[in-house]
Amino acid sequence: MLNRCVITVKAKQPFYDWVQRFPEAAGMTLEEFNEDGIAYLLPELGDDEDLESILPQCFDLIFEEELIGWRSNEKDWPSVRDLPTFLTWFDVQLRSIVIDLVDEALKDDET
Repeated sequence: MLNRCVITVKAKQPFYDWVQRFPEAAGMTLEEFNEDGIAYLLPELGDDEDLESILPQCFDLIFEEELIGWRSNEKDWPSVRDLPTFLTWFDVQLRSIVIDLVDEALKDDET
């Protein structure tokens, strides 16, 4: 078991509508759009912590990652990127237990 928790993010209609402005998303349904996604590893939660306690600490980084996936230029991003907007644009699920079934060290592709 890893000393991490996992957040998964799926697009809701407002994010999907924003992405539909770009040609590379043309024709995709919301269901197709959400077939795969990013899992974000976060620090392990304490006994009393849950999604409401950890999300304010990390939603901005997750929001940026989701936007960068479609547009790297911040000028194309929505001007309001606060927690209420994030929760309107994304469905977030927390998994507090992460079990690593692979018998080799974790690698970071960015180092």
